[in-house]
Amino acid sequence: MGSNNTRSLSPRQKMINLMYIVLTAMLALNVSSDVLDGFGQVEEGLARSNATVDQRNEAVFRRLEAFAEQNPEKGAAWLDKAAEVRSTTSRVYGLIDTLKMAIAIEADGNNANLANILNQDNLDAASIVMLSPGSAKGKHLRSTIDYYRNYIGSLMSDSLKRDNIMRSLSTEQITRRGTVTPQLWEEAMFENKPVIAAITLLTKLQSDIRYAEGEALSTLLANVDAGDVRVNELNAFVIPQSRNVMRGSRYSANIVLAAVDTTQRPTIYINGKQLDNDRGLFETLASSTGNFDYSGYLEVPHGDGTVTRHDFNSSYTVIEPTATISATMMNVLYAGIDNPMSISVPGIAPSAISASM
Repeated sequence: MGSNNTRSLSPRQKMINLMYIVLTAMLALNVSSDVLDGFGQVEEGLARSNATVDQRNEAVFRRLEAFAEQNPEKGAAWLDKAAEVRSTTSRVYGLIDTLKMAIAIEADGNNANLANILNQDNLDAASIVMLSPGSAKGKHLRSTIDYYRNYIGSLMSDSLKRDNIMRSLSTEQITRRGTVTPQLWEEAMFENKPVIAAITLLTKLQSDIRYAEGEALSTLLANVDAGDVRVNELNAFVIPQSRNVMRGSRYSANIVLAAVDTTQRPTIYINGKQLDNDRGLFETLASSTGNFDYSGYLEVPHGDGTVTRHDFNSSYTVIEPTATISATMMNVLYAGIDNPMSISVPGIAPSAISASM
């Protein structure tokens, strides 16, 4: 019946019907102005956020720069890495800016303005610029993001932060809802996308890049002193060469400032055995006389997970306990009168000696 009616229509009516079908299809494909306006607002918000994050990243870089000025030996290497991060990020960020402008020009012509795109609903411009076989700009962008993601990931010591960056900058193939065949990353991003949507997606990609840059710079700043020994307590110690001094000789002692971390003390080994306390107190029973040597080492943990070893050695002398008693005024003792006596014990102060008979 429909076929007979179609044959009876005039050419003019057939053209009108065809135009109606085309118009209906265009309405089905058309993106509402509200949705386009929403993309525009998201684009503006992302652009402001990117500017803020860039300022924060610049501040972190300046802190590294200031530290390297004060301590070139320690900070120069980390500053060089940070400068490379900034330079690499700027190149990738600039490439995306170029692609955004190319899409806008394809939609609006040479006088296109990214801040005021006229043909926001153009569904062809992004595909032509990014997916055209002749330019392969989408494929080039994907390979650039792959390189940048792996480069930043190699600088991250925190596995959780590294995984977050890997996910946010992933360019794996995407399977759209309702389909079974995965699409290349660039096809899923730009095929049949309105101009404003494609540009917003590129701005979002720039936001992910700024985030990755900030995480890398913060990691480099933290690594500046990660190998240092952290301390939370300072103590003064007097280390004499000997506590026993003969009259007329010289008393010598080293006065030092000791810095310790009471929350993470070093592990101490003496003569191959670990010390049984965390205060560094070494005690041993002097069961025989003579000279005795001992040696050992300390293992000091650092903030970056490394451990350094510090060797030491010392000695001590054990003598038999002796006491010297002599008459002060005469060579013999006399009954019935006072006989002054002098008593000395090596290693013991006179005030600590008492005698009875």
